[in-house]
Amino acid sequence: MKARIYKIMNYFRINNIEALQDFPNQSSQLAIMNRSMPKNSTSFFEKLVEISFNIIGEVNKDTAIKDVKNLLSDKIPKEIKNDFFYEIWVKDMANLCEMFCITEKSSYISFSLSSHRGCRRYHIDNVPLRLLVTYAGQGTEWLPDEFANKRAYANGEPNEKIIKDISKKQFVGEWDIALFKGGPEGLLHRTPDTALNNNSILMRLDHARFWKDIQRNVNQNKK
Repeated sequence: MKARIYKIMNYFRINNIEALQDFPNQSSQLAIMNRSMPKNSTSFFEKLVEISFNIIGEVNKDTAIKDVKNLLSDKIPKEIKNDFFYEIWVKDMANLCEMFCITEKSSYISFSLSSHRGCRRYHIDNVPLRLLVTYAGQGTEWLPDEFANKRAYANGEPNEKIIKDISKKQFVGEWDIALFKGGPEGLLHRTPDTALNNNSILMRLDHARFWKDIQRNVNQNKK
């Protein structure tokens, strides 16, 4: 089936995962693919969201399922892994890792999976592209440019000064795939209040050298 893309304000709404691969060539700041939560997943995520974890690493396109399982191996309890939905969830994450590798034209990407989110202030990511999927809890809050005061943001002012109309803020849905552009033309977004105060499950994918660059900067600051 041919991928279809619908342009709405600052973002594309797509109905086919392959369309995400074309997003870097588009002028919009955000691509969203709406998905419904799979059947029989509720009890699995009710158990998973009670666990605190922060998992980072690398996932290779050719060994995505194996790599994701290895990263989760000592962080996720056996009880959770024995749930039938665990394999479905791992496969979904691995498929998105493979797709993001193609989008990034890279053999591997940087992977993050966390039960805690703490981006209180509206911000723009300092990366070319970032893929987000909220598997449990409220998804990322974002502002269309026409309702954002970019000058207030640049001046370090609080959220109340950055958002022009509180009724216009948008949210990525659970299980939806969101691909954000960063840099000067990026879209302002943040962790929603409900996710700041409660555990949620967020997967984040970045370019291949993301975690290596962070570690290098940390090491340089220690000198």
